[in-house]
Amino acid sequence: MWSIDSNVWEVPCDISRVAEIRPSDISGALLDRSWFNDVLGTYMQYEVTMVYPPDEDGQALYNTIYEMLTQPVAGHTFVFPYNSGTITITGRVQQVSDVYVQLADGSAYWKGIRFTVLANHPSKSQTLEDAIAYGGASVLPDSQTVEVDDMYEYTSEGWEPVSFDDGDTKRY
Repeated sequence: MWSIDSNVWEVPCDISRVAEIRPSDISGALLDRSWFNDVLGTYMQYEVTMVYPPDEDGQALYNTIYEMLTQPVAGHTFVFPYNSGTITITGRVQQVSDVYVQLADGSAYWKGIRFTVLANHPSKSQTLEDAIAYGGASVLPDSQTVEVDDMYEYTSEGWEPVSFDDGDTKRY
């Protein structure tokens, strides 16, 4: 069972997945020949291949799924199997393909729709504490009130705002 934008499809299919642990642009070999890996996160990729019987009801459902997948949108919300449960990802459909079959009696149908979904956002990412412990680049504080020119310091209590006297207005 899987879904696209809350439309659940209980149809026979094969689903494969790939978890890409994506590095940032600053990752790479250092002068001491060690590798610096600044990980952005784990991005999921799913490939689904469906099989439908060539009856009229099956083709109507097939056509509905095909039209949803080929919409020119930035992403869909997908729910796919994941380990013993499910995972919800917002992803883009990279490619959709299928096969047109024409029988000797003149009837014809589409079958074997296959599509690839690439996650738009990481499903897993480092926590701030993990990044700091590793010595990686730290991210901004988790606050809705952070504005340009605010200054923060990371302490054992988490992110704390700091302020300094304005050097433009203070006389020394």
